[in-house]
Amino acid sequence: MKSKHKKGSKLQKGITLIALVITIIVLLILAGVSIATLTGDNGILTKAQIAKKETEKANEEEQIRLAQLNATMNTQGYKYDTEDGQKVPIPAGFAPTQIEGENSVENGLVIVDSNGNEFVWIPVNESEYEIDTSFDNNLNGNELTYIPNYLPEGIENSESNNEEEIEKELVTKEGINGFYISRYEAGDEAVSKDRTSDSEYGKLVSKKGTYPYNWVSQDEANEIAKEYVNNDSVKSGLITGRQWDAVMKFIQKKERYDGIGNIYDVKKYDNSRHLGGWRETGKNPADMVCNIYDLEGSCLEWTTERVKISGYNMIFRGGCDGNDETALRCASYRKCKNYGYEWHAIGFRFVLYVIN
Repeated sequence: MKSKHKKGSKLQKGITLIALVITIIVLLILAGVSIATLTGDNGILTKAQIAKKETEKANEEEQIRLAQLNATMNTQGYKYDTEDGQKVPIPAGFAPTQIEGENSVENGLVIVDSNGNEFVWIPVNESEYEIDTSFDNNLNGNELTYIPNYLPEGIENSESNNEEEIEKELVTKEGINGFYISRYEAGDEAVSKDRTSDSEYGKLVSKKGTYPYNWVSQDEANEIAKEYVNNDSVKSGLITGRQWDAVMKFIQKKERYDGIGNIYDVKKYDNSRHLGGWRETGKNPADMVCNIYDLEGSCLEWTTERVKISGYNMIFRGGCDGNDETALRCASYRKCKNYGYEWHAIGFRFVLYVIN
């Protein structure tokens, strides 16, 4: 009897061990299925993450639509309290987006008009609002000047005959102390593909995903920029050299990070900001800093500057999309070219002057 009992015990232990192994295998299979169900391409967690992003995008789009409606109702202009405790003038016809990350001066306060054009506030310190010669790059100390009548319509006939002084007064006057820069390189909303030399002048916009407004001379860019808005509250114009330098100083004051988490140095180019071939505006997150896009990508950009070298040669700034040495330029880059330079590679950026 004892012998039979021992055999039965061994048999029971063997069965128990097999059952344990089978149980473990089944559990592993179930765990694998559960993990795949949670984390696979069609998993619960993946779908939840996608749903979250879509919800956030929908919320942002709703906030933009609301801001556009607020812009329509803003007929007088007002001072806006940002989330970092600053007061910024909002001109008539515009409103802050109030989207997370776009609602402080430090990160780049974004405003929008009723048509969806976006701009970023650049604070200005009067003592620092001067041409920065450290951004001259290849001008070798040549004299910089402004093109005639570059200021927006309606303020050229100021009591002062010095356009540089008029500009400085507009930007640094008490209660203003800054200007708005187009969030994106100037785009042409009237075209659905790259502009050509035969393109008629289209609708000027500052929107993501539009084709750069290139194939224009410096003089043409100057006139087109003035036409965007012109009323008693706000006027527009081609960005000046001093304003471009103010943007560079604003970015460089502290460690600023681009859209993919790298420090954005305005004096050093980064390959990730230079994509092959021209791109639609705002397409490269690596070239976004303080909510401003395309400073080192898309096209080169006209400013109002000219340099006196044997006549007056035109100035462009920044970099463009491409892989050769003509593209690999940093955001602060200042370069002059004579009138014979091909304009197809140069676009522009425009600014808003808050009048009251």
